Amino acid sequence: MTPRTVKARLNPAQRWVVVVMDVLLLAELTFCMYRASAAPGDMAAGFLRLYLPMLLVTLVAARLALRRLRDPQAPAGTASP
Repeated sequence: MTPRTVKARLNPAQRWVVVVMDVLLLAELTFCMYRASAAPGDMAAGFLRLYLPMLLVTLVAARLALRRLRDPQAPAGTASP
């Protein structure tokens, strides 16, 4: 089995976006668990009601930031010297 080669690595700005996204997701998870624990009878539904929208917004924002910070590439079809 041959190792997989990575064609496009993340630049430093994109790496920071990933680190910030990870920290935000952990903070959101902690916050939502804390808030949901206030009502033990409705904990699962309360957690999902809070966490899923936060999760989706964070993931979409990170994805957009990663695309925006992508290194400019040469147009397709041009040969490099």
